[in-house]
Amino acid sequence: MADRRTILVCSCEDTMPLDADAIRRGCKGADVIAGRMLCRAELDRFRAAAKGGEALTVACTQEAPLFAETAGDDGAALSFVNIRETAGWSKDAAKAGPKMAALIAAAAEPLPEVPFISLSSDGVALVYGRDESALAAAKLLQDHLDVTVMIARPERMSPPRVTEFPVVKGSAVCSLAKVIPRELISFVAVL
Repeated sequence: MADRRTILVCSCEDTMPLDADAIRRGCKGADVIAGRMLCRAELDRFRAAAKGGEALTVACTQEAPLFAETAGDDGAALSFVNIRETAGWSKDAAKAGPKMAALIAAAAEPLPEVPFISLSSDGVALVYGRDESALAAAKLLQDHLDVTVMIARPERMSPPRVTEFPVVKGSAVCSLAKVIPRELISFVAVL
């Protein structure tokens, strides 16, 4: 975890228990500030923490847009983590302090670079999915692109009697190169 970090945790108006001591033990070296309603009544506590310019982790993703807007461009380097839905609103919430600490500590770790591959579709798209949602996605795209649908495990669905685009069965790993050359497709996965 980063050396100088402030962590703001909130009980969301006491809708979940907070074990601030467990969070402090799990996030050594961080200044942990616990609140009850940081996004509204205690927003000034957030403003004060953001003015410090240090790294600031806010244990709330729902109000991330509000916190980012309030901090502005001159504020701290913000990161957000969801402890409410992933720990605080669970049947084990009373004992979730260590899990909350782990989630917060993990949020402070830098993520590895994700490689991207640029593709040019030239107006052709392959929609790959398991069920009717792939067909629904293709219907949305058919007026804009030349669409082909590939269904994995088609035994789970009945094929449509009539379509305005090709529907094939198979695995993208094995069949993709056989259906459409790689350099010509945009890939839309509906899983």
